[in-house]
Formats: sequence, structure tokens, C-alpha cells
Amino acid sequence: MKQEELKFKIDQLRKDKIIYATEATATAVVCILGFLFANMYLENPIKYGVNLFVLFVGVGYTLFMGIGNAIRLSKIKDLEKKL
Repeated sequence: MKQEELKFKIDQLRKDKIIYATEATATAVVCILGFLFANMYLENPIKYGVNLFVLFVGVGYTLFMGIGNAIRLSKIKDLEKKL
């Protein structure tokens, strides 16, 4: 591979990491707002279901982002070694 191609791939992986981290932050904010809404305006059986769903979505996407970014980081380090 040429150096330009390696630099381009490294740059794209870094941008992907930033995008996923931003999406995880936005998802966490939406989950917090959903939790607050459910606790203020919904009754018990529905409130617990919404809270459980919001918890799974928030934690699940954060784990997905963390694992994905760890994989991207290892790819970035491998590509930097090839430079």
C-alpha cells in the first residue's frame, strides 16, 4: 500500500471513532430524557417497560460503540506501524 492510502485509512478510522462516540453521547442523552419522561408522565406497568427499554438501548449502544472503537484503535495502530 502507498503511504497516502495508509494515511487516508487511518484518518477515516479516526473520524469513525469520533462519529460513534458522538452518537453514543446523543443516544445517552435521549435515553436520559426518555427515562425522565417515563417517570413523570407514565403509569407503573408502562413506566417500567419504558425504563427497561431505555436502559437496554443506552447500555447496549455504549457497549457496541466501545467495542467498535477498540477494534478501530487496534487497526489504527497496525496501520501506523506499516507507515
